[in-house]
Amino acid sequence: MRWLLLCASLLLCEMSASAAGDASTASQGFSEWVTFNRPSPPWDCKGKCAAAIYGGPYLLTPLGNVDGARGFVPPWKYKYDDSVFVGGTLSQVFVEFKQFAQIEGEVGVGRRFGTLHETEVWAALYFRWKWFPWNEFITTTLAVSTGVNYASGLPQYEVDMSGVGYGSRLLHYFSPEITFALPSRPDWQFLTRVHHRSGGEHYWGYTPLFKGVDGGTQYLVFGIRHWF
Repeated sequence: MRWLLLCASLLLCEMSASAAGDASTASQGFSEWVTFNRPSPPWDCKGKCAAAIYGGPYLLTPLGNVDGARGFVPPWKYKYDDSVFVGGTLSQVFVEFKQFAQIEGEVGVGRRFGTLHETEVWAALYFRWKWFPWNEFITTTLAVSTGVNYASGLPQYEVDMSGVGYGSRLLHYFSPEITFALPSRPDWQFLTRVHHRSGGEHYWGYTPLFKGVDGGTQYLVFGIRHWF
């Protein structure tokens, strides 16, 4: 009986050590793939922060035709209006998935000019894919955002696009983006994005936060981002 108890005790110890080793290995494997970055001040970002400026014309072509969700329209067939947008952003990387992807936080402010004159501020998370097979020739990233955008006023155009006869100053910020950089200078990126705010009622139904609004305003913008 004592031998049985001794063997059982040894077996339990071995199983516990093995389980602890497996958990430690799994933890090490996770940490190798995922890195969490603490928020840092701009002077101590170590390459994980960025500033960008951009501008461009009002884009009349619906976003669903730009990204292909409602039928793809090529860029040379886009339609524009007589308003332009100029804005700037600050962003920081919070989560990294090795060299493949990352999650960034972004805040921005911008101004409409021309036929529209409102100011916009926004805060968003960007989900960025970084690995492409041609990156050794031209470093490319593709990103989409989710966040909120607040406008200082509601032009009649946004009211007409709302789909409900009224607008909302607070709307969802969904702005797909693509960037390009020289492999020798990945800290300087050329970017283009559809700077887009809308309520998205057509996609996910009535949202009290956005008062059931559907469409909003959007601009096709081009700019430069620097990582520091």
